[in-house]
Formats: sequence, C-alpha cells, structure tokens
Amino acid sequence: MSIEVRDVRKSYGKFNAVRGVSLRVDDGELVALLGPSGSGKTTLLRLIAGLERPDGGEILLEGENANDQSAAQRRIGFVFQHYALFRHMTAFENVAFGLRVQSKKERLSKEAIRGRVMELLKLVQLESHATHFPTQLSGGQRQRVALARALAVQPKVLLLDEPFGALDAKVRKELRRWLRRLQSEIHVTTILVTHDQEEALEVADRVAILNAGLLEQVGSPDSVYDHPASPFVFDFLGNVNIFHGRAQTASGVGYVRPHEIELKKLRDDGDQWMEVKVTQIYAAGPLVKVELRRADNGNLVQTEIPRKQWDELTFSVGETVFARPTAIRFFDQDPPN
Repeated sequence: MSIEVRDVRKSYGKFNAVRGVSLRVDDGELVALLGPSGSGKTTLLRLIAGLERPDGGEILLEGENANDQSAAQRRIGFVFQHYALFRHMTAFENVAFGLRVQSKKERLSKEAIRGRVMELLKLVQLESHATHFPTQLSGGQRQRVALARALAVQPKVLLLDEPFGALDAKVRKELRRWLRRLQSEIHVTTILVTHDQEEALEVADRVAILNAGLLEQVGSPDSVYDHPASPFVFDFLGNVNIFHGRAQTASGVGYVRPHEIELKKLRDDGDQWMEVKVTQIYAAGPLVKVELRRADNGNLVQTEIPRKQWDELTFSVGETVFARPTAIRFFDQDPPN
C-alpha cells in the first residue's frame, strides 16, 4: 500500500508540531523519518496511523483520503519503543492476541491461528520461545515478538516508532540488519521513526529528514549524506568542521567532514594548508580521532584517520602539523545552533 502525506499540519496549542509536510512512500518501501527530538517525527507517524487527526492537509492510503478513517479501518501495524507486550501472556499468546479479538466474520479458526502464529514466530526466529513469557525474553527478543504481533493481522502498513531505542548498541545493530532482511522478505510498506542517523542510513530505502516540523530533505541514504540540501542536514548526519571564507569560486560557510581532512608534518606549496597544533588523540577503534587547534584563529578542527595511515604519521600531542580539506561544501546560510 502506498502512503501519501499532502501539506499535513498539526499543532498542540501554540506549538506547531508538523508544519505543511508532504511525503510519498511507495508500496513495499521502507522510509526512515529522521530528526532530533521535537522535530515532528512521532507526530507525523501518529497522524498516518490515525491516532491523531491533522489540523490541515490530507493523508492518502493507496490514493484514497484516510483523514476520516479510524486507526482500525486503516489496517496499520504499530510497534512502539517499549514493546507493550502483555506480561501474563506467552510469546505465542501475545502474537495471537490480535487474531483472536477480530470480529467473528474475520476471525480464523483455532488451527489457522496456531499456524499463522508459529509461522510468524519462525519468521522472527523465535519459534523455540513460543511458551516463554516476556520476563523470560531478552530486550531484542521482546521487540521481535512485538513486531510479530503487529504483523499477525496482516497490516497493509507497518509503522515503527523508535523500535530499538531502549536496547543497547550491539543489539540495536543486530536488529537493524535483521529488520532489513525481514522487510525485503515481506515487502510491507514500512515507516521507521528514529533519531539515530546510522540506523536510518543503514536500514532505509529512503530517508526523510525533519527539523522543527518541516521536511528538510528526502532521498536515498547516499544522496542525503553526500549531497545535503542544507546546513542542518549536513550537521545532523555527522560531525562537521565549519569554515567561514572562500574557496575558488564559492563563498559563505564551508562544511567539511572529519574524514575529509588531510594531515602532513610539512607544509606543501600552496595556501590551502592550515597550521594546526595536535591537542587530543583518541586512538581506540579502526579510526583514530585527532583534535587540532588552528594557529590563525584558535578554532578546533576534528579529523578521523584510518589506523594504518595514522601509524605512518606518528603525530603526538602538542606537535605543530599542517591540515587541509580534501572536500568542502559551501552554503550561504549560517550553521545551525
């Protein structure tokens, strides 16, 4: 099922949570809504789900206006950050719950329900945990049960609101890869709300970046990262260094990512090299993070260098070296606060 949001607006008192957002999600696509807290991500998700009513604009499901449809009529599966599993029910019973409370006309037979539930538990790799209660499951397992429960009623759309936010970093990464594989198998139209840039860029077919209720940019993970449309997008999708001035024919505010800075012990010919002093070295992991201070204005510069290359440089804290950007993007606007 396709989803289209046309100029949707939603306010709570004087607070404008969503301000004229338009977005289309194609059938079977996984789109991530990405942005900081308060950007309107969850409000937009709740509007699509029918849990909130827009103040203006339209929400279309498969081309039909759904503004007046209830959440139940929209056939949408919703998975929250905190699982919301029934503690007194096993994993099997949690997944079966939505099937058992359907109207008599729609309800499957007991045998069909059992087959459907076991099929879903197998899909989320938990068929051996069917008789376990939520307290007997890990956080990642509970989240997979919640996802299986949402899929049980065969929703046309799946909405995920920070589904991995309560989990530790290692489990989040494992579930991200698992979700990507699962979504490619079931092909259900999916919208994922997250504030985790890495999560959105790794999982989604496209990323929609929100800021203060407005849609800043929509595109593939590669396009929004490599070609940010605004200073906000550039800054939000990773650490940046900001340079004021002019380079060749461009002027304004220049943005450079930490891995796009070259370091040398001796200055080459040309005026692109900055004299800097090494102030901090963080050598854990495959990338060595080096903090530098510019000699001309005292501003800090952050760099990231592959460990093999760092081993060849052998800089030390307090040493004066030279740096230059290997890529720089200019915007007329000032950097975000």
